[in-house]
Parts: sequence; structure tokens; C-alpha cells
Amino acid sequence: MTDQADQSRRNFLYVAAGGLGAVAAAGTVVPFIGSMLPAADTLAAAKTEFDVSTVEAGQLVTIQWQGKPVFVVHRTAELLAQVDGHDDSLKDANSEAIAEVQAEWMDTAEKRKYRAIKPEYLIVVASCTHLGCIPLFKPSAGRKDWGDSVPADWPGGWHCPCHGSYYDISARVINGSPAPHNLHVMPYTYTSDTTVVIG
Repeated sequence: MTDQADQSRRNFLYVAAGGLGAVAAAGTVVPFIGSMLPAADTLAAAKTEFDVSTVEAGQLVTIQWQGKPVFVVHRTAELLAQVDGHDDSLKDANSEAIAEVQAEWMDTAEKRKYRAIKPEYLIVVASCTHLGCIPLFKPSAGRKDWGDSVPADWPGGWHCPCHGSYYDISARVINGSPAPHNLHVMPYTYTSDTTVVIG
């Protein structure tokens, strides 16, 4: 009887010690994992809210998203007309490259062409996909004072002054440019008719 009591006592102590050890381990691991999660201010910085109605027709503004400059352009009917007619001069006319896959909303041919949820508002990362310079907004067709490297059929859009990459008004890269991809489109949604949340 005494041996059975001792065995029961030992079993109880083993189970109790194991349970306490598991609680102690959980008490150590949970705060450690919690410390690796992003802080509230970091999560807030991961998203940018912007009212596109503040951008006048034909105007470009630059905002910040995750520390990166982002172009927001209010394209007029005339600028939207420049999107068509030069697909053969583009590296990725249908926005099918891997850089475009990030934007899940690009689910129709029209959205891939205009690279926007609403065609009149283009929102792209303001960084040339060659080496990261900020391209200059030149919405009208090429002029001689921009240099001899301007493609004759370039309809206007962006020109990177660092190494001469050209993009159209939908920020799609022109053939012959050193940039390998279109300007990047980031995920965004409209929370109202004019308010977008980027990220």
C-alpha cells in the first residue's frame, strides 16, 4: 500500500511539474511572439488615406506611402486618350509582369490598360524600375528640348532623367528604355467615391 501511495504521489508531482513547466514556457513564448508583431504606429504607417478629389484635372501630386513617394495623377479626357494607339511600343502593354500581380484589383483588360480602378486617377510608386530615380511628369508628346533620345512616337507620360527611361500616361514602360517594368502599382481600395486607402 505504501509503494502504491508513493507511486501515486510521484505521478502527481510529475504531472504538476510538467503542467507548471508548460505554463512557464507559454508565459515566456507569448510575450516573445508578441514583441515580433508590428506596433500600432507601424501598422498605421503601412496604410495611407488620400482624397483624390483634391487633385485638379491634369495635375500630379506626390504623397507618401510606407516611406516611398507615390504619384497621384488626375487624368483628363485628353490624357486618357493618349493611352491608346501605341501598344506595340510598350514592353508590357497589358500589365502582366510580376510587378503588377501585387494589385489584385487589376482583374479586367480596362483596369490593366489604365492601371487604375477609376481611369481618371492613376496611383503608382514614384520610382523608376531601373535604378529607383524619380521620373519627371511630361504629359505632352516629346519635345526637342528634352533631348535627342526622345522616341519619335512617344505619346507623353514620364521620363526618367537618370538613365533615359520613358513611360506612357499609364506609367507603362516604352521599348528601348533601360527600365525593365512599368512603374509599380500598389494595392489600394476606395472607401468612398473620392477617398483611397493605399496599402
